[in-house]
Amino acid sequence: MPYDDPDATDPMTLHGVECDTDSDQAHREMAACFIEEYLRLGFSAEQILKMFQTKGYAGPYLAYETLGQEAITSVIDEYVQRWGPRLQKRTIDRNADGDVVLPILEQ
Repeated sequence: MPYDDPDATDPMTLHGVECDTDSDQAHREMAACFIEEYLRLGFSAEQILKMFQTKGYAGPYLAYETLGQEAITSVIDEYVQRWGPRLQKRTIDRNADGDVVLPILEQ
């Protein structure tokens, strides 16, 4: 299949949908998704808050502008408490070149 001609029947094709809402809860859920994802990637609470304060990150910045710093900090704290102990136990193995070693791909 050509790169610029996706198959309309392909279930793996990404489709974006815009949903307008005035609900603060929707922005809070979006913020929680970003926070959990970046915590699991190894970002610190401070790095995540900085991301929310940066206009270049459209989704996080929208949530920050809508909810305010206190609400975002509260959600970050909630997820740090939830994920923090698990993340501290995780180690990332790297090879001599500094690349992340993914054992499941090397079998």
